[in-house]
Amino acid sequence: MAKLTRTITVDAPVDRVFDYALDITKLWKIKDVGLAEVDLKPDGVGSSARLYSHFLGFHLEGGLEYTEVVPEKRIVAKVHYFVENPTWTFKFAPVKGGTKVTAEGEWHVGLPVAGGRIEGMMVKEHEPFLDEMLASLKAGVEAKAAA
Repeated sequence: MAKLTRTITVDAPVDRVFDYALDITKLWKIKDVGLAEVDLKPDGVGSSARLYSHFLGFHLEGGLEYTEVVPEKRIVAKVHYFVENPTWTFKFAPVKGGTKVTAEGEWHVGLPVAGGRIEGMMVKEHEPFLDEMLASLKAGVEAKAAA
């Protein structure tokens, strides 16, 4: 198992940040990733979408589903994408001046000997993705708050 963790502080209350992240079309709005067949559920659990991207000229697609939602505390998403199946957990906590968002991706590759190396590569490959995702979350929430 390998994990990737990043934290960011958003200048907005927890309820506003959480509500923004609950919408798959907002949280997962990342450069070079397209969403389709979006199905948003009122309480978040079961919200899903198809993911589309390209890597080295190859078309890749997969799925995303919110499997656990604890209002204003946590969102857990399971991704099935090409050959990887990470679990993403987003935690929300009030801090002075806003909301601390902690995102953690976790990979399990069940291959003896090579699994750990592959997991490590997945973590390294997703660092820019997660940084962009959190920066986009911050910008989106703070722009909405300023409006």
